[in-house]
Amino acid sequence: MPYRLYKGVFAVRCRHSPCSFDDHVRIEADLLGVTEEDVRAEAYRMAKDQAATRHDSQLGRRGHSLESPEVRMVSGTIQRIGGTAPAGGGTRRGMMVRQFRKGEAILKKGEAAGTVCEVLSGSAYPAANRSHRYEAGDCFGVAALVPHRTRLSDVIAGADETAVAFYDLGDLRQSEPDRANQVVARVMEDTLHVVEELGRAVDRLRRQHKAAS
Repeated sequence: MPYRLYKGVFAVRCRHSPCSFDDHVRIEADLLGVTEEDVRAEAYRMAKDQAATRHDSQLGRRGHSLESPEVRMVSGTIQRIGGTAPAGGGTRRGMMVRQFRKGEAILKKGEAAGTVCEVLSGSAYPAANRSHRYEAGDCFGVAALVPHRTRLSDVIAGADETAVAFYDLGDLRQSEPDRANQVVARVMEDTLHVVEELGRAVDRLRRQHKAAS
């Protein structure tokens, strides 16, 4: 059975001496996972990311960033929920499932690209190209295939209760190498579709320019 984070609040403290940053972060996202540890790991990552933004905003970086902070859960629970895991789920190492409301950002431009994504239900689209749609079974997040890259565009949920699987390819290759290869192939296929769409758009602009001249 999957697990859900309920009213999670995390304390995040900067370990850099003599930095005084020590804040509490509430995770508002509807965070689901196949295992309790999956949910906990993703919640800690999100708390760290939110705290890093606050840290830099409050302290102006002051020569250091929020690296390897102390993160601990101070309230809330991780609850097992009834039913079965979302379609495409199962007990998989390196997989996290989250649900999004229509219009909510799934990926944000500029954030660290550590996972690739698969739409399990609902739909999504890149903010930079709203005509390009991701439906159930489609994968995206090509920036994660290159180490130390950031997201290239916001990706937005196109419907309520859009469920998205986030795959850590390093872990998935160890536990399910065939599945990892399938996910990578789908991400590359999506990238080729985007390139083809851009090519057609450039051709249209060239024709319009030629007709106007």
